[in-house]
Amino acid sequence: MDYACGEGGADCGDIGPKGRCFYPDTVVAHASFAFNSYWQRTKRVGGSCSFGGTAVLISDDPSFQSCQFMLT
Repeated sequence: MDYACGEGGADCGDIGPKGRCFYPDTVVAHASFAFNSYWQRTKRVGGSCSFGGTAVLISDDPSFQSCQFMLT
C-alpha cells in the first residue's frame, strides 16, 4: 500500500482520516481502495496489480455509500 500511495501514484486522499473512504478503517479496505486507484491509473501503460499476491481483479463494483471506486 505504501508503494501504491507513494511512488505508484495512486490517489489515496480518500482513505485518509478525513476522507470519504476512511471507514471502514481497516488495512484490507484501505488497501483495496489504494490498489484499485493504482491499477486504474497504470493499467494502460503496463502497470501490474499483483502486489505480491495480495490483490486480485474483481468484476463487482466495491463502492459503498459515499466511497466511490474509480472504475474505468
